Order: sequence, then structure tokens, then C-alpha cells
Amino acid sequence: MMKAIVLSGGFATRLRPISYALPKLLFPVAGKPMIYWTLDLLQESGVDQVVLAVNYLADSLRAVVGQKYKGIRINYSLEDEPLGTGGPIKLAARMLKPKETFIAMNGDIITDIDLNKMIRNHKRSKAVVTDALHEVRDPSRFGVVKLDPAGRIQRFVEKPTLREAPSRLVNAGIYLIEPTMLNMIPSGRKVSLEREIFPILAKRGRLFGFPFKGQWFDIGNLADYRKANFALLRGHAPKRDLQRRGTRFKQPVFLGEQTKTETAATVGPNALVGRNCVIRRGAHVVDSILFDRVTIGERSIVSGAIIASSVLVGKNVRIEPGTIISPNVKISDGIRIGKDAIIHPYKEITANVRPRANVM
Repeated sequence: MMKAIVLSGGFATRLRPISYALPKLLFPVAGKPMIYWTLDLLQESGVDQVVLAVNYLADSLRAVVGQKYKGIRINYSLEDEPLGTGGPIKLAARMLKPKETFIAMNGDIITDIDLNKMIRNHKRSKAVVTDALHEVRDPSRFGVVKLDPAGRIQRFVEKPTLREAPSRLVNAGIYLIEPTMLNMIPSGRKVSLEREIFPILAKRGRLFGFPFKGQWFDIGNLADYRKANFALLRGHAPKRDLQRRGTRFKQPVFLGEQTKTETAATVGPNALVGRNCVIRRGAHVVDSILFDRVTIGERSIVSGAIIASSVLVGKNVRIEPGTIISPNVKISDGIRIGKDAIIHPYKEITANVRPRANVM
């Protein structure tokens, strides 16, 4: 059986203000927390032990995920301070104690990669590290590689300009690692795999790439988050019976467990609604993502918004596209929230919010 380390820390600054109150890996994606997409992939690939490398809001993540998931034993490796991409692997390996090839991956990616095929390629190549690679249109946000005909990574360029990029194959955030690589990572300080370790392995001819096609979402910001949710809604969200008397559903729609919709409500198209939500009489939710325990009041309209958990929206409220509403917000009756407004956690909104406002 395989072992894995999942990089689960980071402050998720580009997912603020929602991430002030909720760890990134607990953001719901098409019906389940982001981390469960990763754990499901690992479980289906034969992994039986995972160490989650955590720091920011670690207790919240531990409270939800626990010590066991679908037969996978889960441990937690806590960083006292951020250690980059290499440091957490070194630290977590003390708990994992790998004696053979192990997996390390970012927790904020969703993919259908064939890990077993990647493992076979890794063993055949005798690589120290194999890096999963995915082709993208714009590689400037990622680590970009140049491969030789044998699949060795010749160059690894971190976040190049389009002109400087040696290819459109980018680091997909999934690695197969031999335990000997751990000796290359200094202890007790921040270490970048991409800038400090991979270039050395590339010079030695021991860093290989595994290009793959198919699904791959790197959820780095709220635009990525929205894109992943709606793509997965169309293809992967759980199918549930949505025939409810008096409610109009326009597919695609996902409703979480124990969510209620009332007469004359309209949900969809492109609506993901979490668990224990309430959509009141005459309300309309379209092109939006609602986390758990959200209530939308009578005749309120929510269009193109992301609304985090435990938000109460009153009657006759209008929420316009691009709005981000953080957890534990209360919006009074009759309020209009303009396009691209951002509302921070624990706010009570009693007056209209202008477009692009940042309510702190």
C-alpha cells in the first residue's frame, strides 16, 4: 500500500475574506469539501496512510476530516511557521517514515489523474522524483518544464513570462518521491522544491515528468474556485431527485442534504447549494455557490454570487454578480448589494452596498 503527504497549509490569501474564517480545503466543491476530492483520489489509488501537512486553521480542518477517511489512516503534521513546499514534506516524513516511493501533492487541486500509471512510469524511469505535468494555455502562473525525449525534465522555470516559458507543460502539484530526496531538504527552514531541489535533480537527470490529459483544477483564487465548481457541476456533482412541488429547477443544479426550497422559488441554472440551506418562497438563485446553512429570504434574488456558510439573507434582497459574502453575515430586508462587492465575516448589513465596495 502507498503512503501520501498532502500539503494542506497556506493562508489562502487569494481566497479572502472567506478564508479568514474557513480553511481553504474545507471550501465546498460540487457537493463536498475540497480535501475530500484529494482523499478520494488517493483512496482509489490504493493509499492507506495520509499525513496532512497543516498550519493555518489546522484545528478546523482536523475537526472535519478526523483520523480516518474511507479506510485511510490520517495524521497531522503541524508547521509552527510556513516552510514552503519542501519543508512541510521533510517535517511530515518524520511521521510517515517512508521506506519506499511515496506521493506528495497539493491539497488544493482536483484531478482525475491515473496515479497508478504514473507510479509505473516512475518505477520504470528510476527517477528520484516524478512530477505530474499538465498543459495549460497560459503557463505564467506556474512552474513550467522542458522535457527531453526520454521524459527527463531538463529545465524547471518558476512562473516565467509567456515569452520565457520553455513549454506549456506546468507543474501539476503531484509528485512521486523516493525517500532519498528527503536528505536534500534542509531541516528547520523554508524550502522551495521548485527553486532549490528540482533544479539539482534535473542536472543529475533524476527528475522526470509525467504529462497527463484530462481534468485538472488548481484552485488558487476565487475565479479558479468558481470555474472548478461549475465545471464539476456539469459532470461530477451527485445526482439527486429535484422534483419538488412548487419549486422550479433549471439544470444544472446541486442541492445538499437537508436543504429546503419553498413554493415559487427558482433554483438554477448553474446553482450549487450546500447542506441545511433554505430557499424561501419566490426567491431566485442563479449562477451562484451557496455554502452550508445559508437562508435566502422571500423574493430575494441571488445572481452570480459566492455566499459562505451561516449567512442569513432577508426578504426582497438583490445580490448582484461578482459578490463575495463571507461566513456569519446577516443582510436585512430590502438591501441591494452591488456588483463585485465583498463582505467580510460577521457583518450585519443594514444599508445598500455599492458596487465593488469592501465591507470590513
